Amino acid sequence: MSAAGLILAQAEEAEAPLRFWDNAILDAWEIPFGFWIDEMVSWVVANMETVLDIIKWPFSFLFRNFVNSPEYHPWWELTDMPWILVCAIVLVVATLTRNLKVGIGLAVMLALCGLLGNEFWEETVLTIGLVVVSVVICAMIGIPLGVLCGRVDGVWNAVRPALDAMQVVHAFVYIIPFIFFFGLGPEPATMVTMVFAIPPLIRLTNLGIRQVPADVVEASRAYGASEWRVLLDVQIPLARPAIMTGLNQTLLLSISMIGIAAIMGASGLGLLVFRAVINIDTPLSTSAGLALFIVAVVLDRISQTESGEGANLFTRIYRAWAHRRDPQALLADSSGGPDADAAEGKPAPAGASERTWAIVALIGSVVGIVSVLLPWSLDSGLVSGYSRGADLDLAGLSANGLAAEGGSFFGIGVLAMSLLVLGAAVTTLTRPGRGGRWFGADGALLFAGGGLISAVSYLWIGPSPEAVSHQDGIGMWVALAGGVIAVVGSMLWIRVAPFSPLHPLRINISFSRIVIAVMIVGLLAVAGLSPWFVDARAQSVITPELQAEIDALEKEAREDTNKAGQNAISIATLVAEAQRKNPIAADGFTATGPGLGRLALWLGVVGALFSLPAAGVFGGGERRRWMWSVAVSAIGVGILLASAGWIASLVRASDSNFVSGPGSFLCLLAGFFLFISSRGVLKEFRRSKVYAGDSGLMAQAGNPQTAMATKTN
Repeated sequence: MSAAGLILAQAEEAEAPLRFWDNAILDAWEIPFGFWIDEMVSWVVANMETVLDIIKWPFSFLFRNFVNSPEYHPWWELTDMPWILVCAIVLVVATLTRNLKVGIGLAVMLALCGLLGNEFWEETVLTIGLVVVSVVICAMIGIPLGVLCGRVDGVWNAVRPALDAMQVVHAFVYIIPFIFFFGLGPEPATMVTMVFAIPPLIRLTNLGIRQVPADVVEASRAYGASEWRVLLDVQIPLARPAIMTGLNQTLLLSISMIGIAAIMGASGLGLLVFRAVINIDTPLSTSAGLALFIVAVVLDRISQTESGEGANLFTRIYRAWAHRRDPQALLADSSGGPDADAAEGKPAPAGASERTWAIVALIGSVVGIVSVLLPWSLDSGLVSGYSRGADLDLAGLSANGLAAEGGSFFGIGVLAMSLLVLGAAVTTLTRPGRGGRWFGADGALLFAGGGLISAVSYLWIGPSPEAVSHQDGIGMWVALAGGVIAVVGSMLWIRVAPFSPLHPLRINISFSRIVIAVMIVGLLAVAGLSPWFVDARAQSVITPELQAEIDALEKEAREDTNKAGQNAISIATLVAEAQRKNPIAADGFTATGPGLGRLALWLGVVGALFSLPAAGVFGGGERRRWMWSVAVSAIGVGILLASAGWIASLVRASDSNFVSGPGSFLCLLAGFFLFISSRGVLKEFRRSKVYAGDSGLMAQAGNPQTAMATKTN
C-alpha cells in the first residue's frame, strides 16, 4: 500500500464512530462546568472588586489592628505584647467570666506554651488572634441572624437549607471559592473558619429563642411591653444558655479549622503542625500539638459556663447599677447574718486538739520557709552541676534554697508547700471552714507531704561525678526538719479534724484504685529505666578516639594552611555526628545520674500500699478511707514535685545541648495520676457544720466521732 493510502486508512480508523457503551464517548459529551466557573470568577474579580473589599474589610480591620499588622505595630497588638501581659489578660478575662481559680490555672497553662520556645509562643498568640477574630465576627453575624430566625419563620425556612449545606460540605471545599476571590493569607483563612464555625451559633440561638415559654412571652405582651422589650428583656435573657453554648461550639469548631487555615497561608500553630507532618519532625509535631491543645483548653474554659456557679463580676456590677436607687433589694440575696447561719449552719469550730496540731503544722511550715533562705549548696551547684559546666567548681559558693546553684526549684517547691501549709493552719485557727477548699487538715497534710518529699528529693540527689567539691548546706537539713514537723502535725491534725462526707461512700472495695496504683508503679519503673538527662555537649561526647582524630586534623591544618577551612568543617561534622549518635544519657537508677528514679519508685510502692486501705481492703469507716486517700495524694504531689523540680531546675540553668530526659516526664505523669487517683474520695469530704442549739456538738467539734453526727455542707 502506498504512503497516501496508509494515511487515509489511518484517518478512517481514527474517525470510526464510538459505541454508546465505550467510556471514551463521555469526552464527546463533556460539560464545560469548570470553564463556566472560571469565567464567572474572572468577571467577579474584574468587576466587583469593591464588593470583595467590603466583605474582606472586617477581617482585615480586626486582624491587622489587633493581632498582627505588617505596616505598623501598636502597643495593643497581640503579637507585640510581652508574654506576661498576654497571660495577665487571660487571667483577668477568665476571672471575670469564671472565677479566680480558673483564671490562675489558665494563665499558668498558657505560659507553658512560652516555655516550649519563643517560636511556639509567637505562633500561639497568632492562633489565639485568628480564633478570637473568627468568633467575634461569628457572634456579630450569627446571634442577630439566629434571633431573626427564631422570631420570623420565613427567615428560618430560608436560612435552614444553607446551614444544612454548610455543615454537610467538607471543610476543604470551603477553601476553593475564598482562594479564588481573596487569595491566600490570614484574612481568607479567617473567612473560611467563620463560615465553617457559624452554623451551630445560628441554630442554637434560634432554638433558644423558640424555647422561651409562650406564656411568658404572652404575659409580657399583655403588660404592654413592646416587641423590642419582649426581645431584649424576656427572650434573649432566657435564651442566654443556648446562645452561650452556641458560642462555645463555634469556638471549638474554629480551633478545629486551624490546620486548614495553615494550608491557606495563615500562620499559627496549625502551620507548625503542618510543617512537622510534612517533614516527619517528631519534636516539632509533639510540641506544636501540646501548644495547640493548651490553647484549645484555655479558650474552651473561658467560654464555658458551669451550672451552679456564683455570679461573675459583670453580673454583680450590673446588679449594683440596676439597684442603685433601691439598694435594699440586694439584701434579699444576702446570705450573711445570724439568721442565715442558723438556717444553713456554720462550719464546726476548731477544738483544742485540732488547734494544737494545727499550730505544730504551722511551726513546721515556718521552719520550711526559713530554710530556703539558708545555704543549701556549698562550693558547687548540686543540680546545676549536672547541666552547667561552670557550676562544677565554685569554691567559696554559698547558695540558698532559691538560687539556681542551690535548691533551685526543689527549694521553691518547699517554699510553696510551706506557704500553703501556713495558710491552711492560719485559716483553721482564725476562720475554720471559711477559706479555700484545701485550707484545712486534708490540704495541710497534702502540702506538708509534698514539701517533705521535695526536700528529701534534693537530699537524695548526689553531686555530679565531675564536681570538684561539694558540701550540703544547713538549709536543706532545716527544710527536712520542717517538713517532718509539718507532716507529723498534719497527720495528728487530720485525725481530730471534724470532717465528714457530703454523700455516703460506697462500702465495697474499690478494685479500680488498686489496679491504677499498680499501673502507676509500673509507669514509675519505666520512668526509672528511661533517661533522666541527655548530655550532647561537645566536651561530653568527644571520646579519646575522636579527640585523636580531631588533633590529627588540627595538626594537618597548622602544617598546611590551605586545608584549614576544609579541616575545620570536618571537625565540626565529626562533633555534630557524635552529638547526634552518641549523647551521654543516665537513667533514674544509675549512680552517674540523679538517682531520683529509685526514690520515685519506692514512693510509688508506698503509695500503692497506702491505696489498699484507701480502697477499703481492710475495712474501716469512711474517715479511715479518707485519711489514707489524703496520704496517697500527698505522695503523688511529692513525686510530681520531685520530677518537676528536676526538669525546671535544668531548664533554669543548663548549657546548650543538655536537656532533661523522658524519664523525668514519665515520673511527673505518674505523680499526677497518683495524686488524682484519690480525687473521688477527697472531693466528698468537707468540714462538718453545726447548727443553732447544738451547743454540745459545738463544744465537742474537735472529736471526729462527734463530727460524724453533724450535717455537712
